[in-house]
Amino acid sequence: NSTETAVTLIRTSLLIQKARPSNFTPLNFKGVFVCYGRSPLHLAAYKGHIDVVRVLLKAGCNLDIQDDKQTALHRAAVVGNSDIINALIQESCALDRQDKDGNTALHEVSWHGFTQSVKLLVKAGANVYTKNKAGNTPLHLACQNGHAQSTKVLLLGGSRPDSKNHAGDTCLHVAARYNHLAVIRILLGAYCSVSEKNLAGDTPLHVAATLNHKKAIRLLLEAGADSRINNNAGLTALDQAREHNNPEVALLLTKAPR
Repeated sequence: NSTETAVTLIRTSLLIQKARPSNFTPLNFKGVFVCYGRSPLHLAAYKGHIDVVRVLLKAGCNLDIQDDKQTALHRAAVVGNSDIINALIQESCALDRQDKDGNTALHEVSWHGFTQSVKLLVKAGANVYTKNKAGNTPLHLACQNGHAQSTKVLLLGGSRPDSKNHAGDTCLHVAARYNHLAVIRILLGAYCSVSEKNLAGDTPLHVAATLNHKKAIRLLLEAGADSRINNNAGLTALDQAREHNNPEVALLLTKAPR
């Protein structure tokens, strides 16, 4: 069964880690990639072997050991295994460790849209404000991939929709860029700013106009977006629409209240 397989994998991993020379190469055992430095808990968490995870936790294994700066919580988050995430939380694992890209477990589950896991981590007190190396919060990542339910959970957990990443983009910029209408509606319902500028001076309206996202334009205009704002190049959203040959968007913006 799966538990016996996991135990065998763990024993193999332990034996190899003890015996390996410094220049030893990772091997593939029956489709299972064994990477040195990865603890048995990492392996069990990633493969979803909850019974093995419980045995390891009861034995007092190191919850927060990092492999490539990822903890077992990261590994469970990547696959959205809420049972294992919950088991690790119950043992008081570190919630906000960052990997080599600056992502926490909450970033991972938000990126993938694993809403149940997002709920667990937010309820446990995971930091919703943490930014990765690109300056993105978990909310930025949920918005980028159009995960409406995860977006709602993060907002209820205190995420700030107007937080900016290193490009100066708010979550509304991101949702407008990827044309995720449901997410745009949720952000507008959370009273996010419709007029924030990114480092290029673009508002979300500029972004949507450039990419010919007509429905997003309508939503933004209905929410009070100002079509007269200039970006760093001195262009309005209407100018951007014309420059990118988007006549229908240009017509919408021409008719916008001024």
